[in-house]
Amino acid sequence: MLASRPISVEGRFVGVVVAREADWLFLATDPVLEELEGAAFPSAAEAARVARLVLLRGQGRQVAA
Repeated sequence: MLASRPISVEGRFVGVVVAREADWLFLATDPVLEELEGAAFPSAAEAARVARLVLLRGQGRQVAA
């Protein structure tokens, strides 16, 4: 059975991560994050953190890493 988690940033649905054997695969639903499409992350939380950074930087907002 596949495990997946929705990824939202400040209430905006931006993608889904799907669990694989060793990592989580990011599938973008928001064109702003298409550069992350197919990226592998060690956890769903890390995928959400990176998605947030990319989205907010794309909006020209300063983001503390």
